[in-house]
Amino acid sequence: MKKLPLILIAEDDEDDQMLMKSAFKDNKVECQLEFVPDGEKLMEYLEASETIPSLILLDLNMPKVDGKAVLKIIKDSEVYRHIPTMIISTSSAVAEVKNVYNLGAAAYLVKPANYDDLLKLINHLTSFYFNAATLSQA
Repeated sequence: MKKLPLILIAEDDEDDQMLMKSAFKDNKVECQLEFVPDGEKLMEYLEASETIPSLILLDLNMPKVDGKAVLKIIKDSEVYRHIPTMIISTSSAVAEVKNVYNLGAAAYLVKPANYDDLLKLINHLTSFYFNAATLSQA
């Protein structure tokens, strides 16, 4: 049986979590989704789990440990640095985008304003990573 890729998403807004779950389901993406409410819980999840995620999506502005701090921890880690880690945020500030790329983000995604655009974003993201790209099998 084929092992489904795991996408780990750090998102503190429960409505955004629900919309993302629906978008993955409506796009018929075959994957496991795991949500954590903040960067601290994301790091706890990584350290406790035997499964390394195929992708990580980080909300930029989260309580406790924000997306930039978690991104830096991940990219400084021998164990996790290979995981494509993307920032997803409502902000499109040029300085913010440049900053997260300098920290090693694989992509900076602006949260869509409506569900149809979220569907398209999830479709493009998963089509690329699961159909076009070859992911590390850590």
